[in-house]
Amino acid sequence: MTHRLFIVAVMLLSTVSALRAQELKSEQTMIVFDPLFWKDQLKLKDSQCLRIREINSLFYKKLTDVANESNHQMVRAKAAQSLLERSEEIWETFHPKQRRKWKKIAHETAI
Repeated sequence: MTHRLFIVAVMLLSTVSALRAQELKSEQTMIVFDPLFWKDQLKLKDSQCLRIREINSLFYKKLTDVANESNHQMVRAKAAQSLLERSEEIWETFHPKQRRKWKKIAHETAI
């Protein structure tokens, strides 16, 4: 019984994650690369740069924490979820003009 419940919970989380990813893509550009490379073009403030560094640090810590998992499918799922969370957090750090600029940069560089 608990095994089935676990499988259902994992399937539910996977579905929610996929739906969130689709919503995210329709509303914004997925942030995969580090926006600090475009700091000047985005006109990021020092406080935003600091926040993005914190977000990146937490993201890499999460990846390091799951790297030792033996279940590769679980590692990929956790990595994908962490990347989605990182993207959302960075997106929230941007101001509206910076979001428009990021979309333009992403489109021009096929990010």
